[in-house]
Amino acid sequence: MSYEVELSPSGDVFEVAEGETILDGALRAGIELQYGCRQGRCSTCKYLVEDGEVDFGAASVYSLPDNERDDGWALLCCATPETDLLIRDNRRHDSRARPLLAPRDLSATVTACSPLTAELWELRVALPEALEFYAGQYAELTLDATGDAVRRSYSMASAPQAARELAFVLKRIEGGAFSARVTALAPGAKLALRGPFGSSYLRDGERPVLLAAIGSGIAPILAMLRDAAARRDPRSFTFFYGARRPDDLPCGEELAALGEELGGLHYVPTLDGLTDADTWSGAVGNVTQTIQREVDNASDLDAYLCGAPEMCETVGRLLLAKGLPEHQLFFDRFFAAS
Repeated sequence: MSYEVELSPSGDVFEVAEGETILDGALRAGIELQYGCRQGRCSTCKYLVEDGEVDFGAASVYSLPDNERDDGWALLCCATPETDLLIRDNRRHDSRARPLLAPRDLSATVTACSPLTAELWELRVALPEALEFYAGQYAELTLDATGDAVRRSYSMASAPQAARELAFVLKRIEGGAFSARVTALAPGAKLALRGPFGSSYLRDGERPVLLAAIGSGIAPILAMLRDAAARRDPRSFTFFYGARRPDDLPCGEELAALGEELGGLHYVPTLDGLTDADTWSGAVGNVTQTIQREVDNASDLDAYLCGAPEMCETVGRLLLAKGLPEHQLFFDRFFAAS
């Protein structure tokens, strides 16, 4: 059984299989709706159902409160149709959007998993065939080592040009259902991979690019910088990365090398947990505080913010207040799985 979904007023129509989310049905049909985390937490895929009934699924009550459900709103990454549907089409036009890449299912073989810092690990997997994706997109990885399947979303840290072996950056959480298990896997272990997903990928253009991240949010930034270096992108890039102490900064040597390759990369690590034992002459404070000091006018920038939702929101508001047009701001918010 399947259900017909029509978007109004665009008139786009697609089929959604029974039990399939509306978002997955749209992506399978080649229709890109607005979405973010795919976990029912970020509210990016909130659409108004004008006619028909849905099962709201696992949508967070914070992202979709009861009064909005009563008014007909749904998170399409979680909602499944119970009848044919008419949904208000509130997609924003993006003249620089690239063609939709339909998600694919592939097997992945672990080739390496090693620490970058005390908390961050790099996971590398080999694929049986190349996966086409854009720098900044993510994939869903599923681990089923003990019969208890666990799925998590991670951004590719690789450039698209290296699509047969992908790198991911994971924050290892002690006892974590996914990260603690996957970092213990030996080379040769199997994962299931589905992707690519996400619309916060590096756009073409001529404007200077501001990048900001904390924690494992460095992964999509690395993909963008590696891609830009491979394509000899002439734009200037400024990358603000926030951490606590010097030992928490990953990939320093590679970022220096990328700076030489790109020519226009300005890397600004900023620390907000320094102790008397630390030797540090760089920026001090969190990412928001450092950008407040360093950026006077954001109107001519493209900005990509990756990592914890709170950082993305505060930096986003700051840049908008400094003149950044909303259509030049892209988020990749990393929501906790629980």
